[in-house]
Amino acid sequence: MHRAGGARRRGQVNQDVAVEDPAPVPPQRGARGRAASAEQRAAAERSRTAFARLRAVVGEGSPAAAAVTVPADASPRLFAEASLSPNTIRAYRSDLLQFARWRAGFLDHEISKPSELEQITTAPVDPAEVAAFLADKANAVLPDGGQRYAPATISRYVAAIDWEHTRRGHTPPGSTPIVRDVLKGIRRTRSVPVRRAKPMTLQALQTTLLTIDVTDLQAGALATRDHALLLFGFVGAFRESELTALTVADLRIVDGEGVYARVRRSKTDQDGVGRVKALKQGANPVTCAPCAFVRLYRLMAAQDTRGEAGLFAALAGAGLSVHVCADGLGPDRLPPSMPFFRAVSKWGLFRDTGISPTTVGKAVARRARAAGLGEEGWSGHSLRAGFVTEARNAGATDVEIMNQTHHTNAATLQIYDREYTPLVRNAVTRMRL
Repeated sequence: MHRAGGARRRGQVNQDVAVEDPAPVPPQRGARGRAASAEQRAAAERSRTAFARLRAVVGEGSPAAAAVTVPADASPRLFAEASLSPNTIRAYRSDLLQFARWRAGFLDHEISKPSELEQITTAPVDPAEVAAFLADKANAVLPDGGQRYAPATISRYVAAIDWEHTRRGHTPPGSTPIVRDVLKGIRRTRSVPVRRAKPMTLQALQTTLLTIDVTDLQAGALATRDHALLLFGFVGAFRESELTALTVADLRIVDGEGVYARVRRSKTDQDGVGRVKALKQGANPVTCAPCAFVRLYRLMAAQDTRGEAGLFAALAGAGLSVHVCADGLGPDRLPPSMPFFRAVSKWGLFRDTGISPTTVGKAVARRARAAGLGEEGWSGHSLRAGFVTEARNAGATDVEIMNQTHHTNAATLQIYDREYTPLVRNAVTRMRL
């Protein structure tokens, strides 16, 4: 076992790379909030867009990164790695780095250099050493006395170590009795309550949407995008990654029904067979997903076709008081391959790049706080949880819910029942207390 000189050290390190934003800092805004010249804003947007595209090339921050491609002359190893999503492989490599740091003797708070880990192997490793690694992580505590690593995190470490051993032709340590028993003991003795996202119910959603001002010239683009993002997430019961992967070509209006959204790939569809979610028309224009689709589409098309002036002209006539889902998408068209949910610049302009799954959670939390719904518990999953909660309260069956959520196992829905609707289908409601 490797040790890095002196006392035994253990730990992990944050691998996020801080990249300086190349965009210039805008001058102080004037009375109308747009003192920066159009030329300065355009230059900044070109710089930001180029930077985002560069990140997409290396697989960072790109919703489309879930689509796996291999060259025409790919080796068996490349095809084997393509069996997992890029996000899973990145997570495994990050976890293996923690194991390598442990083997090198680094403590949690210590920073390691790549050169210090070059000679540290993560496969093959004796199962007894893996068991010691797991026990060390299970015993680690935070300054306040709480557990530093949850059993789920430790289980993920085993999955990463097993993956590394399997791909190199070695027996995975997780299949051995010592590792299996240690992991089982950690789960039994170190279990912690799972923090669930607060469900955004229909009433909470309506309250939140009514506080979003889609007519504001400064923040109208962001407001219109967030309005559609929240509605899509709730009505379609989307996962965050599914929302951010949607392109213009994936969405179409069907007269009398609403918007059909094709989910090309998802957590439960890694092979990319694809399924369609139906976003039905709402009686209220504020909560009508097809209306939100039309508003956002036409606003982005106005900016892309006529620039900043086109965006502001479209915002001047915006509103949520009437239905627009029957008005059509207008004469301007967006490229089919363009992300539908696009990033918005600090100057309130749509960028060419899509948002990340993290942005969905931030938007939900930001809009919920602005609506006075509290600070804690909101995340991107709140929309999906809210849909299941409302569906259960309305008496929907497992099959009906799964047709929209695309869960593959009805047992998963029982988690939502326990956490969000404990009185639904509960015998206690039949008792005359």
